[in-house]
Amino acid sequence: MQTNPLGTIRFTDKTALITGGASGIGRATANRLASEGAHVIIADNNAEMAQQAVAEIQETGGKALYIGIDLADDESVRAAVHAVTEKFSTLHILVNNAAILRTGKIENGAWLPNWDLETATGLRGWVLTTQLLLPLLKNEGGAIVNLSSEGGFLGRPGQWVYDAIKAALVSVTKTMAYEFIEYGIRVNAVAPGWIVTEMHFGGTADPVARKKELEELSISSCIMKRLAAPEEIAAAITFLLSDDASYITGQTIHVDGGRWGMSVGH
Repeated sequence: MQTNPLGTIRFTDKTALITGGASGIGRATANRLASEGAHVIIADNNAEMAQQAVAEIQETGGKALYIGIDLADDESVRAAVHAVTEKFSTLHILVNNAAILRTGKIENGAWLPNWDLETATGLRGWVLTTQLLLPLLKNEGGAIVNLSSEGGFLGRPGQWVYDAIKAALVSVTKTMAYEFIEYGIRVNAVAPGWIVTEMHFGGTADPVARKKELEELSISSCIMKRLAAPEEIAAAITFLLSDDASYITGQTIHVDGGRWGMSVGH
């Protein structure tokens, strides 16, 4: 499990749910929240990886459990939320992170097969999950962080569906912030830049070699000239979820190494 570099404990007795918490940014966020005292619910459709993530947290003294969810399936979302409500009376933290990336250029219509699945997973499913979990979040107030992307601000050839969704999430974040503030719930977004996660290397012929290759890649589209680690994005997410960010809502924080121009994004 990711250690807590500052030794801070900001989430004692807090319950947190992270969609897509089995890998990448979601897993790093789950680890960080657990290291700071939160009881973490990893909601994911990859049972094997999710169970590994839960075991990793538990082995280091943290509290975690796995609940299966398919964000593209409304009934699966409802079943997952029902399972949460049976175990917990209150939810303090929600991280809407799970998404899928498919490519396809506008000109040749290659994006058409991707539209329904990508939008159902990365937008509709997020909003439905948030809506259904709202009664638990309203009990004591709390915080929500939605994962956008630099792609939502830049646009990239062949990835317009994913980038359009990430742009939409910036607007949705502001709407949620307006609608939920009366319940003491803050809502913000994080837009990661170039980062190495399973989304980028997991499906390759040699994931280990591809991960190493990406981690060593020097990029010219940001001031820091390197890729981010998931833990660096998780640090920004957990800041926004904490009381340290008590006067921040409706914002999108760019965690991108000081990017400029085109970027491949999260």
